[in-house]
Amino acid sequence: MGETRPGSRLTQMLRTVELQGAPRQLGRLHGQTLAADIRGMRRALLAYLARLSLYAGALPLFGGLLLLARRFVPHLPSHLKEELTALAAGAQVSLGTVLLINVTDDLANNVPHCSALAVGGPCTADGAYLMGRNLDYPVFLDILVPLQTLFLLEPDRGQPLASLAWPGYLGVCTGINKAGVALAQLSAISRDRTLQGMPAALRFRLGLETGASAAAAATRIVGLPGTIGNSLMLCDPRQALVLELTARSRAWRFPSHGLLTATNHFQSPALQPLKGRYPPPPPGSVLSAAHFSEAYSAARNRRLQELAAGRRLGPLELQQILADPEVANAGTAVCTVLAPAKQTIWVAQGEKPPVNRGPFETLRLWS
Repeated sequence: MGETRPGSRLTQMLRTVELQGAPRQLGRLHGQTLAADIRGMRRALLAYLARLSLYAGALPLFGGLLLLARRFVPHLPSHLKEELTALAAGAQVSLGTVLLINVTDDLANNVPHCSALAVGGPCTADGAYLMGRNLDYPVFLDILVPLQTLFLLEPDRGQPLASLAWPGYLGVCTGINKAGVALAQLSAISRDRTLQGMPAALRFRLGLETGASAAAAATRIVGLPGTIGNSLMLCDPRQALVLELTARSRAWRFPSHGLLTATNHFQSPALQPLKGRYPPPPPGSVLSAAHFSEAYSAARNRRLQELAAGRRLGPLELQQILADPEVANAGTAVCTVLAPAKQTIWVAQGEKPPVNRGPFETLRLWS
């Protein structure tokens, strides 16, 4: 892993923001550093809402979303409330704006559609697990792709961690901690959902802050109140698992012969009764109605398994699998491969979706 291989580069282009200290320090520095982009994300949301409501304008819809976002506040731990408040002050935006950035997926019941796989044991040269993921989003791609940011967090409590996210986003949907636990959040449409819980990505951040293994992070996460459906992939150098979640239920899945895959439907028998109906594409979606179906999710899952079966895989091979045209799509805004044992990540730097078409940047963390 020390050499540069075809399809990757060591020259850093991905924006990296280092934050350390107490919650108030983390939030204030985050907000001050990325204030212009956080305000830009607010403008993008207002512009989108204005297109949805040609006569009433954006503000009534925005106000309604802010009221919904505030319903999550009682379920947040005090240190995350403090960090969110300081972030808003640092960026000179309202607390409601920052809350909305962090809970949009919970309010939309997880519109994003993603693909992930973990490989280890007989599937890798040294037996250590690797994980790769695509994050697909149907709207806001003109903001999400150029504003992708790697946050290196060193909180005064818990583990240092890296989160691949966006300005104003405190949760973790793609990340790894210094103990070598990697995480990827994938949507799973569920009938069991609520606003009376901890926003998903903030819940997953707490798992990375405290978990020294994939199992420990999963145990921490299931002990926190949920909101929506998710398939959460976790792996450390020796173990991988998928935690399938609804607001009140969970099921665990583990690798078969060193391979584990996940897309956007529950695969565990126990959660089949809780599957929800896929929503139609949101207005302005770059993805068609066919992408918003369990059939498309299942097809991507089969394709991941076909491409990975019976092979020894390394980071380059995972990059190629995730770039396959039956896996990536016009909404693929994030593609990354993570090596927990070596605390290294590869991030696709395509300028437009699917970002897999661009070169991959190699980043070695905490070395």
